[in-house]
Amino acid sequence: MSEAEAEGKRQKAIAFMERIGGDADKFEDMSTAEYAESRGAQLLNPAHRRRIVTKADLDSLVDELQDGLEEALDPELTREELVSKVKELANLASGEEIEESDPDDDE
Repeated sequence: MSEAEAEGKRQKAIAFMERIGGDADKFEDMSTAEYAESRGAQLLNPAHRRRIVTKADLDSLVDELQDGLEEALDPELTREELVSKVKELANLASGEEIEESDPDDDE
């Protein structure tokens, strides 16, 4: 949930506890993040909001996925190469960055 949503809910919890004679101090002493965590929620990081995707971006993504799928259908690929290609395409489709492995890391 957003920080604003969490803070609104925290304020409502304080008001509710005051109305029923409960322990409102418990919620007053919590930060917004602590309140969200106590409710099993996580605050959204506004820096990680998704960017707006244009039709051209989507067309490009579809083209990349089609090309990748054609490559994955190569019967000469090993099982490991196929799995790697499918993972790459899944990351591409989900918008995750693809981590390049350094060949020197294996040594």
